[in-house]
Amino acid sequence: MTVKLRVPYLVQDPRLGADLEERTFQEDFCLDGPVTRRLAVLQFDDATGALRPGVRFVAPTGRHRTGRFALPGRVDPTGDDFLAVNAFAVVRETLEMYQEPDALGREVEWAFGAPQLLVLPRAGEWANAFYQRESHSLQFFHFPARSVDPGGPRTVFTALSQDILAHEAAHAILDGIAPDLYHCLTPQALALHEAVADLTALLVAVRSRKLRTRLLRLTGGEVAGQQAFTQLAEQFGFERDRTGRSRHLRSLWNERNLDPSDESLDELHRRNQATRGEPHLLSEVLSGALYRVFARLHDEYRAERAAEEGISEHSASGFALFVASQHFKRLVLRSLDYLPPGEVSFADYGRAILASDQASYPVQSTGRDALVEEFVRRHVVAGAAELEVRTGFEAPELAGVDLETLVASDWVAYDFVERHRELFGVPDGARFRVRPRRVATKRYYVRRDGRQGGLADVKELLFKVSWDCTEPNPRDLPLARLRQITVGSTLAVDWKTRRVRALLIADAARSPASSPAAARLVEDRDLMLRRLVAEERLRFGPDSGDDLGDAVRVETSDDLMRVRGAGRMLHLADQWSDDEEEGADG
Repeated sequence: MTVKLRVPYLVQDPRLGADLEERTFQEDFCLDGPVTRRLAVLQFDDATGALRPGVRFVAPTGRHRTGRFALPGRVDPTGDDFLAVNAFAVVRETLEMYQEPDALGREVEWAFGAPQLLVLPRAGEWANAFYQRESHSLQFFHFPARSVDPGGPRTVFTALSQDILAHEAAHAILDGIAPDLYHCLTPQALALHEAVADLTALLVAVRSRKLRTRLLRLTGGEVAGQQAFTQLAEQFGFERDRTGRSRHLRSLWNERNLDPSDESLDELHRRNQATRGEPHLLSEVLSGALYRVFARLHDEYRAERAAEEGISEHSASGFALFVASQHFKRLVLRSLDYLPPGEVSFADYGRAILASDQASYPVQSTGRDALVEEFVRRHVVAGAAELEVRTGFEAPELAGVDLETLVASDWVAYDFVERHRELFGVPDGARFRVRPRRVATKRYYVRRDGRQGGLADVKELLFKVSWDCTEPNPRDLPLARLRQITVGSTLAVDWKTRRVRALLIADAARSPASSPAAARLVEDRDLMLRRLVAEERLRFGPDSGDDLGDAVRVETSDDLMRVRGAGRMLHLADQWSDDEEEGADG
């Protein structure tokens, strides 16, 4: 028996208004907290650190078929109970968005192997927020506001910002989808985490009809270049910036790129092409490119709607924003299932997007064309050919294979890869791992003759293989001579037709001697190691338990090392930059 509950939440943050909306969720059960099967909100006393009672859940009774939480009639946004309920609502909404049939089409498992993600809306005083796999938690902090309030001192609660809540929830969700990213050394792999989290915040925001209407009114129906859509975590960025110039934490409308001759890249870190080695700044290359794709989709849907209905483009902008955001959601989120395991690049993610979008929109190519254009323009790839990916083909290797058995039996799956190493890109002699096979049913919206067509549910098999390889460390660093990394490939198969929907082999899995893209990634990993050494973030040996923070662990064996837990660096705001008084680079 499931429980339906209605939960209020703040649609932006206190600096931009206190508009409330409500969301309704179906849960297996709900307890005071809020606590459900997937989420548990915990409140701790600031003075004693003791766990406080959760917000009381009022179960549905009689004519009231929807449960609710016992909040006062006039909501105090800074009250502990609302902080807890607000955090639950946005994190739960974010999780639901990822799991919808037209996104992943399956339940996301947490990377830490436990059923519940812990949410701490009042984790302590600090201008920060983060996801941490080791403690199974999302932690949201608070800090004194810098601006002067006539009513007295104010406190900035990160758990009141929809953008921050959705961003950090996305880190936890993405960790469940692609857990290898948490241990990656490639800066682009870590930056992908940040970029997807920023784009998730955008997608959650535009799910609010009230917010969509307000933003379109402010921008005159435009999306491209509009601060109302592109600025993230405005209150946090404004109150945390020491200079008083910043009005947000990060912007999706930017010109960041990977052109080595573009000096604007290193405005915060001007040494060793540090933008390529700093995940937070690097993420803006990817999020900026993808936001341009979103803007192009909006403009196309708006023009199409205006022509069909005989109305002005301004009048068509509301419909266009909703449809474009749904298309963009499928483009950004569904492709994560196609991402190869291990070290990945922006180009790997781009190919995953192109493959999944081709399956969903075989006629309309606007999103794909815009993505290729942006990746080339921003020097993510040298040319469009680098983004080519095999899709929609018959694989002789699958002839006679029982897909049910391939999913259920590790031995059958391993034997399949052993006999078909070339298909997966596994080098001869390399010891490989077959990841747990995933089966998902995704809902595709097929367009025909330039118009919206019907729905089609497609059952997919997601088959991932990984293996380890070694590469030399820079000789001037006080580290082992070699480092080990994990690389891999993904095979996505249509369950009914047995046609391969996509085959993706990671750039990092290719030989640097024959692949310029692979060689660049080796250089970027060197940059990352240099940064970690210079900032003394590396910790050797096992975790001490009290030294997690954002330190990165190093495991060594003779003259070989491996980096673990680099994902800990993905705090909302980088404390190391705080120490250098460089402002927010979250």
